[in-house]
Amino acid sequence: MKLYLIRHAESANNAVYGTDNQHASHSPDPEITDPGHRQGQCLGQHFAMTDTEPRQHPDEKSSDIQYGLTHLYCSLMSRSLLTAQYIAEACGLKMVARPDIFEYQGIYEIDNNGNQVGVEGPGRRYFEKRFPDVQLPEELSEKGWWNRPVESQTQFLARVENSLDHIQALHGGTDHHVAMVVHGDYIDQCINHIMGVERIAENYKTPWVANWVFHNTSISRIDIINGSRNVVYLNRIDHLPPDLVTW
Repeated sequence: MKLYLIRHAESANNAVYGTDNQHASHSPDPEITDPGHRQGQCLGQHFAMTDTEPRQHPDEKSSDIQYGLTHLYCSLMSRSLLTAQYIAEACGLKMVARPDIFEYQGIYEIDNNGNQVGVEGPGRRYFEKRFPDVQLPEELSEKGWWNRPVESQTQFLARVENSLDHIQALHGGTDHHVAMVVHGDYIDQCINHIMGVERIAENYKTPWVANWVFHNTSISRIDIINGSRNVVYLNRIDHLPPDLVTW
């Protein structure tokens, strides 16, 4: 099994991060920007090419140098769905939305006091109308897929571990090449969990600081073979021209 962890394209929130307008412009479920759409196009084209993945595991005998994706998962957050669409269209894959691979803390607004307040998020009919080709979770209703308080760190860590265990249960021991279009904090904790790395407190004191950092549409690969979990590369962005490299 090969697991490709892909960060979503640049979102509207990413574009204003670090500016004086950051909190006022915050969207609970942001769209991707114009540069983000260009990033998504580059990403889809890259995955569809037949000679862009020469890195083979030593135990493999294949001379294949293409990604050969077999499965494509995304979260229910718009930036993940919109990015995954580019891969789905370029590679002829079915998008499968999972309810457990969203970004840390979920969907929230920032109130006048700077507090994070959980909001509902879209319901099933919204997704069926806007993303008719995505396979939705059976349990998704009209109540809004989030519809709960902001997620705690304890809940987040348990969710990442459980979601990875479920993906490995579905695909471990196979030759599947699984792409997950997810989020920066989620990928960071995936690597922590897979490699047994501690969340060093100093590295998590402020947003956008972590053990591992990932550009928009970056690709990270983990091979899971014979029970071993091997990080082949992290934060690969050679599919992007320099003017499209963003955080």
